Amino acid sequence: MFRTAPLLAALVCLAVSQSASAQGIIWNLPEDGSLVHYEGTYRQVEAQPGSSEGNLEMEWIRHLTIKSVGKEDAEYRGKTVPCRWIEMKLQTGRVKDGLIATGTVGERIYKVLVPESAVIGQTRDSEGLPVTYLPIVRGYRKTNDKDPTPKEITSKVLQIYPIISLVRHYRDMTRGNVPESVQIGQEDVEATKLTGNFEQESLNDRVLHESSLYLSESVPFGLAKWSVKITQEAKGEVEPRSEFQFVSEITVDMTARRIEGNARSELVVQ
Repeated sequence: MFRTAPLLAALVCLAVSQSASAQGIIWNLPEDGSLVHYEGTYRQVEAQPGSSEGNLEMEWIRHLTIKSVGKEDAEYRGKTVPCRWIEMKLQTGRVKDGLIATGTVGERIYKVLVPESAVIGQTRDSEGLPVTYLPIVRGYRKTNDKDPTPKEITSKVLQIYPIISLVRHYRDMTRGNVPESVQIGQEDVEATKLTGNFEQESLNDRVLHESSLYLSESVPFGLAKWSVKITQEAKGEVEPRSEFQFVSEITVDMTARRIEGNARSELVVQ
């Protein structure tokens, strides 16, 4: 069974009170029917002070599939505009008999209708304002196989971070000057590396979030691969900042492994 670390639980609570950081993994809209499948690992390290065995280390396999599964005109901001149905399936678990054993919490499927004009592929809009969320007209989610009925998403933004992906949307990112090569299946694609970081600190906690994204026009939705590292430290409330000690670390590495056409929706809604 997939175990949720204290750090991830804290990130979930934080995300509820902030804007949804969605365009971290949706940078463009490909031809309808396009599919990109990512594979990688999700690792956790938790401090165990006083343990003779050292820190607790855990690792799972993670797959993410993103599809474009239909077009529809819908009302957005008082106007009827072209929209796109985007479906995302996340699986996290350990491999058993060639398949990922996700248990009851390791699989999630989201299907959302997104205004095409909202996907701009930039960290800032035309007015220089940070693009910190991706709006949706409507959407549905299914979180495990024991609940066959999709639930409607009541929010008008897609909550990608941190439930679907730990890629967040940074206000500023550093762009690499030299294109890099990323292997997808038997082919290499050209990608541009973007790096960003975000640090949040209170009197007794400090969290550092670092990401590297590889953007490619050859990949549906724009990402060829990415890596994320989130480190949590803690200290006593009246102790100086120099007393921050390691608590936990999460690292995720994902790479596109397969690109296909003729994608079909897996989440059937009425």
